[in-house]
Amino acid sequence: MTNRQISSLSPSPAVPSQVLVASNIDWGVTIDAYLLGAARIGDRYAAQAYFDLSGNTEDGMTVVTPPVTLLFRKDEFVMLRSVCGKDHYVIVTEQGKG
Repeated sequence: MTNRQISSLSPSPAVPSQVLVASNIDWGVTIDAYLLGAARIGDRYAAQAYFDLSGNTEDGMTVVTPPVTLLFRKDEFVMLRSVCGKDHYVIVTEQGKG
């Protein structure tokens, strides 16, 4: 059995309530992923991703964003856009904050 087959047998983690709150906000653009426990690394973030539109990751998997810039804050959330302008992310929680 491959790692992918084994991981597909494991149930996905429950989506945290904070992610559900952030996903119900009208951001004005399509959000490519919601990031939980985000840690900034230069102009990128590593985080657990939820509702990833790429289809490459399951909820709760760790991802690294492409280079991003901060667009704005809404409540306790932060919206990011990739430098290329194609992708949008929302930081739900950030390490070392709050």
